[in-house]
Amino acid sequence: MDSNSKKRPFAQLLMKEPPHTYLLIFVILIICAVLTYIVPAGQFETAVNESGRAILIPGTYQRVEQSPVNLYQFFNAIPSGLVSMASLIFFVMIAGGSFAVINETKTIDILTNKLVISLAGKEKLVIFVVMLMFSVLGGLIGFDAECVIFVPICIALARRMHYDSITGVAMVMCGAFVGSSVGTFNPYATAVAQGIVGLPIFSGAWYRIIMHIVILIAAALYVIRYAEGVKKDPSKSCCYSLEKTLPAPESDSVQSSIPSKFSTRNILVLIVMIAGFGVIIYGALKMDWFAGQMAPIFLAMGIIAGIVGGIKGNDICKVYISGCKSMMFACLVIGMGRGILIVMEQGMIFHTILNALAKVLSMMPPSCIAVGMFLMNIVINLFVPSGSGLAALVMPLMGPLAQMTRITAHTAVVAFQCAAGFSDCVIPTSSTTNACIGAGGISFVQWFRFAIKLALIEWGLSIVFIVIATLIHLA
Repeated sequence: MDSNSKKRPFAQLLMKEPPHTYLLIFVILIICAVLTYIVPAGQFETAVNESGRAILIPGTYQRVEQSPVNLYQFFNAIPSGLVSMASLIFFVMIAGGSFAVINETKTIDILTNKLVISLAGKEKLVIFVVMLMFSVLGGLIGFDAECVIFVPICIALARRMHYDSITGVAMVMCGAFVGSSVGTFNPYATAVAQGIVGLPIFSGAWYRIIMHIVILIAAALYVIRYAEGVKKDPSKSCCYSLEKTLPAPESDSVQSSIPSKFSTRNILVLIVMIAGFGVIIYGALKMDWFAGQMAPIFLAMGIIAGIVGGIKGNDICKVYISGCKSMMFACLVIGMGRGILIVMEQGMIFHTILNALAKVLSMMPPSCIAVGMFLMNIVINLFVPSGSGLAALVMPLMGPLAQMTRITAHTAVVAFQCAAGFSDCVIPTSSTTNACIGAGGISFVQWFRFAIKLALIEWGLSIVFIVIATLIHLA
């Protein structure tokens, strides 16, 4: 037997069709359901804090009667997850429909063409500027789930620059995740975490600004290196199978269908988009809007853009429905991911797992506690991929633990933030990740191949900053 034949089984394994995103989540769901029969049920007492959020009371954990999920509860977890995430799901559907209508006017195509032409030879700068913009939004207003609406635009921009769809998603999502993860002024995760441990809201911002700059540069360099590699050799794309099915952005058929100049109707559509996004950003900054409050603006934006863009009423409806259909993959994943937490809550094992992890941390040397917090939050975030939700669960335990081990509360918050945010880009239960890659038609496995190295870089830098925060007693 020659050496090539020995390698063949492994090579064949690599060539097999990767598992579908739905299958990955369903397997995790099965594992969690089985754990409800094995892991002892337990519960912390809860209390409502000043902001009206239910938080756990440290030291109140107690065993309760075992309540493993039955077959009906198991299959009902997905419909229940869809219901509980209805606000985000309908936001994604409405945004998808609205952007389909806007795309039909060719306004975005003309805009991206003009950008590519004007920035010819400066494609690397485009990637950095776009990532910077979304990271600022993420850092200021916790802008991450909402960034799905920009994915189609940035994918079109990336492919016109001879990159791939993953580059387009990464420009949006990786930039937004850096900002919301570090959370310089994130009104959701950062504010909630600091409020729970008794810190002034947004205190210690100087340290998070330094983290933001360093990690953003690292993330941008990674995306640029990947994008340039794809431009030189398209087969290196992590979504090469998808790219082969898409029309080449430089083809005559594509270019000929796109007008070279803005018409009056295109200008009106652009005004509608700018006005709509202006209202949305104002609402997020001044009125604490989330997906549910933004959805009506997108609905109005799509309808008005279709009318001023000269699309007939029947065609607006048809295109809108088509856009909603394109988002169904992402919408179902959002509900399925939520179903995992529902199973663990019904089986009453989540608090048991949380309590066990806290006990392990308490036995670690003080110098390792902060890094242990970081690693613990990465694990828990797999089941609770929500910054504010995770903060409500873990920070009531992390705060007292930090005090007992002489770790500053600021360090505990940094450990929580970096874990909760940067792990989102590589876990199959993240609604934001699945919504973004779903909007681009990218499978989770394809995205994971790209994102795992970036996540390791971000985790490594996070640990460095956590250790520094521990050494300087960040306050």
